[in-house]
Amino acid sequence: MELKGKKVVIVGLAKTGWDVANFLLEKGVDIYVTEEKKDFEVIEKAEKLKKIGIKVELGFHSEKFLEKADIVIPSPGVSPESLPIKWAIGKKVPLISEIELSYLFSPSKKIIAITGTNGKTTTTSLCGFLFKNACLPYVICGNIGNTFIGEIKKIKNNTWIILEVSSFQLEYIDKFKPYIGVLLNITPDHLDRYPSMEEYINAKFNLFKNQTEKDWAVLNYKDFYCREIASKIKGEKCFFSINKINRGVFLKNQKIVSDFKFKGEIISIEESSLFGLGNIYNMLAVTSIGLICDINPEIIRETFKTFKTLPHRLEKVYKKNGIVFINDSKATNVDAVKKALESFPQIGKIILIMGGKDKGFSFKELSNLVRKKVKNLILLGETKEKIAKDLKKTEVNIDFVDNMKQAVNLAFKKAKKEDIILLSPGCSSFDMFKNYQERGDVFKKEVKSLL
Repeated sequence: MELKGKKVVIVGLAKTGWDVANFLLEKGVDIYVTEEKKDFEVIEKAEKLKKIGIKVELGFHSEKFLEKADIVIPSPGVSPESLPIKWAIGKKVPLISEIELSYLFSPSKKIIAITGTNGKTTTTSLCGFLFKNACLPYVICGNIGNTFIGEIKKIKNNTWIILEVSSFQLEYIDKFKPYIGVLLNITPDHLDRYPSMEEYINAKFNLFKNQTEKDWAVLNYKDFYCREIASKIKGEKCFFSINKINRGVFLKNQKIVSDFKFKGEIISIEESSLFGLGNIYNMLAVTSIGLICDINPEIIRETFKTFKTLPHRLEKVYKKNGIVFINDSKATNVDAVKKALESFPQIGKIILIMGGKDKGFSFKELSNLVRKKVKNLILLGETKEKIAKDLKKTEVNIDFVDNMKQAVNLAFKKAKKEDIILLSPGCSSFDMFKNYQERGDVFKKEVKSLL
């Protein structure tokens, strides 16, 4: 891709926009950055970019700033309704994502791209740990925190690129394709951004649209949408499932078993360091990836035995008087809450803390699980009344609180020995917190303060 002498407009000055701007500096590009925010952090970044000759617009987007742009590169969080996106589409100016730019300039095309509504970060981290144990050269990047473009200088011809990708990142790709594309699941999410489930699914399917017969797709056989997408994929397919399937990786008698490339048992779930149904799916997916890459099954087994669980994902925080506190702040949609509740065999022993910023979906499908497993529901945030209305027929006791401190204190007051106090919000955090990490940290802080 020839960029020299072209005007490139970067939309957004968070991590992605910053890394893209710095990468393009060496390419002889006329760089423009436009950002709607104008807080202290953004102003500080803008001043640094201006000193090295980059033009920056803060506090708004303007058509004048976009004039004569050859390429527009939006950050993942930029709304499709924003002025630069609409302008580029109207003027037929190429829109490309950061992962598209990175793909074009990456010396390695050995990409393992992992997406799905839930489980992406754990699966990506687990996959990286497997490649580390297998002594294979790799980098982990993408939606997990450090950008693909920011890692380009570390990547050699033989480097495996383990990439977490969101639907947002897949919206503006042209040539990007992974050697192994992994789709963990598709459940309703981001319906505040996508007008329909169909558009959300189409964004996820972009992961596979450029694959050839030489590439691979790793798919969740239990997921309806994954099976529907499979028929459209050109590459080789490896399915995984929590039930026995004819070919692939599956769960049998609480053991991960393969009849794909390797025939036999990989590991008993009891031996794994990971906890919960969601993590079983993650291990099945990573087993599939490992076998495609000819990694010894014994290395896969050892990886699952020694991997440390990531924070905010069914993280055991504290146990006091037989009461267990679990931080599942990463559960930002209904399916994640469902998997969390399914991870506990206890009946009527869970005090569930939910709520946050509305993402546009119903909570009614949680009704049966809540009725069966939850003894008290504590709600906070802007969606608390909506959740209460959707789950009213469960007849579970519901309390409203104003903040996390009140939620933790009330939960502990109601708890008895062998109860589980579970923070699994089912919503994004942006009404009360900077992100789900801050929400989880505040929960842990309040638990520590209480005890």
